Order: sequence, then C-alpha cells, then structure tokens
Amino acid sequence: MSSILIVGGTGLVGSAVAVAALARGHAVRSVSREVPTPDAANFVPDVDYRVCNLYHSHQTELDEHLHGIDVVIDCLNGVSHVAQAVFRVGAVQITDAAAHVGVTRIVVVSDVGCDQSDFAYYEAKTDQEGVYLDSAVGTTVVRFTVVFEQMLQIIEKASRFRVMPTSGRAQLQPIDVADVAEVIVDAVSDTGADKITSYGGPEIASVRSLSRQWLAHTGRRALLVPVPLVTAIGRYLRSGANIVPDSRRGSTTWQDWLNKSSPPPAPTAFESNTHPNGTPSPA
Repeated sequence: MSSILIVGGTGLVGSAVAVAALARGHAVRSVSREVPTPDAANFVPDVDYRVCNLYHSHQTELDEHLHGIDVVIDCLNGVSHVAQAVFRVGAVQITDAAAHVGVTRIVVVSDVGCDQSDFAYYEAKTDQEGVYLDSAVGTTVVRFTVVFEQMLQIIEKASRFRVMPTSGRAQLQPIDVADVAEVIVDAVSDTGADKITSYGGPEIASVRSLSRQWLAHTGRRALLVPVPLVTAIGRYLRSGANIVPDSRRGSTTWQDWLNKSSPPPAPTAFESNTHPNGTPSPA
C-alpha cells in the first residue's frame, strides 16, 4: 500500500479519490485551501487534512506536506483565472517538492482532448500537464470526460430562463465520478515512463438528447434552441475531441444517475388518477 497526497482533496473528484484510495488500504493525506468540518459533505474520515495555498506556498512548507508520501495525485480544478494560474504555479511547486523528497509517482487529473482546444481553461490544463510531464518525477495523466455533477450544473444554469441553448451535433460522454476515482487510484501503481490515458462514460449522446432527458425527468419545461458551435468551446465540441468512444468505463448512464441522485417528482393526485392520454380515470 502507498502513502498518497491528494492536492485538492476536498473537491468533487478529490473527495471521491480519497474514498476509493482508503477502500484499497492506502494512507491518504489532503492539501487544500480549507479543511472541511466533520459534518461537511466532502469530509472523508481517516484523511489527514492540511491547509495549503499553492499560490503562496514555499518550498519548506511543501516539503513538510510531502514528507513520507509515495504518490501525489493532483485533482485541482476550477474555471476562474486564479484557478487556472494555480494549475501552472501549483504544478511547478509540486514537482520541485516531489523531486526533493523522493516521491515516486505523480498522477495528474485532467480533461479529455484538452490539448486540442484553444479555450482558456483547456489551455491551462494542457500547460499543467506539460509541467508534470517535463519534471523529473514519473507522471501519469488521467484525462476524463464531463462528470454527471458538472452536467447537472450546466443544464440547470442553462434552463434558468426556460430557454436552453443546445445542439444535436455536439456530443457528450458523461461519467460517474466514482468510476473516475477508481481509474485514478489504479494509476497509483504505475511505474516507468510517463503516460497519458483517457476515459469516458458508457453512453455517448447529443447535448439536445441529454437535455431532453433531464427535462422529462424533472417535469420542467424549456424551449430548446439550437446554437452554432463557433466559440472556442463550441469548436472543441464540434470536433469530437471531448469524447473517447473506444475507452468507456462504468455502466451508469445519465438517466441512471438522475434516478439515483434526484428521483423524479411524485405525481399529483390528478396525475395519478389519469390515463396515459391525459383523461381522468373513472372512479
């Protein structure tokens, strides 16, 4: 078993990785800007939580956090300009400290096709990967597609005004964060040359189809408006760089996840007493 440091261990993916790593008997330490309280949803028992601001950290502090660690897993994420700066700065800080204390492997969590997009977030992730791959420590980059929680955030935000921008051409391959975590922990045992792996969920569907599933599941109404894929993110989706049809993991589909995470609303008394065609049933 290994001693693992998760950078960003309080985030969505980082927390899932902590759970998966502990289940396999690894010792887990986490560094993040804040330590979760025991009653927080992202708190994982038996994790050694520590506070560290990578943007302002220094070598001595990082050496202390990495002391006794075999493998570092970088789960940092965020779309703000500050977060994107931390991708780059943090990677430099971590690789220097990892080489100094004798870390044997670094696992970097990234995004499928990030090196094929000029969208600022993906450019920052590509730069982050490059810093690790150019370092003296053997590195595995694990790229994955959009996770269900991110999908839900995007769709809910898009539906606020009951007009949803969508596309029948753009396809997504959402994946369960638990499946992502298992793949990441698998990489802890990697040795030898650097490697880049990519994974997606079991189902590939258009943005329009996934949006319709969500509307049907929640009972909400919205006008689906086709939009041209001309922005940086649009070009990325249009190219298909965001999906990996030959590298599917897990069995949970978007509908499965919706059923599990947010059961559909119970029918009203009138709805439960109607035929499928909408007419009331006889008493």
